[in-house]
Amino acid sequence: MATQSFSERFKKALAFKSLDVEEPIDVRFHRPIAAALTALISETSITPNQVTLMSLLTGWTGSAFLFLAFFNHALFGVLGWLLAGFFLFASVVLDCADGQLARSRGGGSRMGRLLDGFVDVLVLFPAYVILGFGIRASFGDLWFYVAAVAGFSTWIHCAVYDKLKNVYIAHTMANAGGGEGSETIEEVKAELALARASNATTLDIFLLDLYVFYLGVQQRFAPGTTEKRESARQPEEMEVFRRDNRLTMRLTSWLGLGTHMFLIYTAIALCAVLPEALLVLQLVFAVVFNLILGIVLVRSRSFRAA
Repeated sequence: MATQSFSERFKKALAFKSLDVEEPIDVRFHRPIAAALTALISETSITPNQVTLMSLLTGWTGSAFLFLAFFNHALFGVLGWLLAGFFLFASVVLDCADGQLARSRGGGSRMGRLLDGFVDVLVLFPAYVILGFGIRASFGDLWFYVAAVAGFSTWIHCAVYDKLKNVYIAHTMANAGGGEGSETIEEVKAELALARASNATTLDIFLLDLYVFYLGVQQRFAPGTTEKRESARQPEEMEVFRRDNRLTMRLTSWLGLGTHMFLIYTAIALCAVLPEALLVLQLVFAVVFNLILGIVLVRSRSFRAA
């Protein structure tokens, strides 16, 4: 088999399921950088799971520098903020690259995709805990409470985006399915029961348990189902769903994890010259994005009719 050129590997890595559901910042910034990295490593022995773990390590490194920037500023000075922002940015790029690498090789494993989602939590949670307590130490209790609202809201924003994205894909793409989000919570519970009965690994069971919990959160906050009806496979039905819900989906795409992480690492880097950037970030998440969420939840009622 002929070796593909870098350009061919880049284009393959940059392929999108549907631009309707992609976050604008990912399409224009994170994914192209990740695609270049994927093109470089796609013909090496590096696996998608290894890239996922690198994303985790770089994310934790960013959190470590964030902690030092807040609580041991003399050690690195303004460089601490810049390093924290850079490593969190690198974590996002690697998070994009693991999926691109898996798809470029014909698709990753089921547990690999679940591991990728769990790593997102492991990266964001410590960063936001440090942000919260750092803001409290620097700006007082009131801003700590604002940060707490912003942090909790971030999880809801991302869960709603993931849910509605999967609903939209399931009803606008004839070949949708086969990945996380295309199944119902009942199907995953059945898979979990089978995994327990067949003595699956502790990690597999843990990831499935976590996924069941996450699907429950999604179902609580977001409407719709990803279980496709036969009529949804017809081109006419798919076009009607797309026409009725595309604007809502595009608005929802601003609530995804990539957008949140972009604003987080940008605000952290800006702290090198403007510490108040972190306060603006909390207001954006707690006020602006929650207003968007409210609009999305009202407009997405039509997803229930899918």
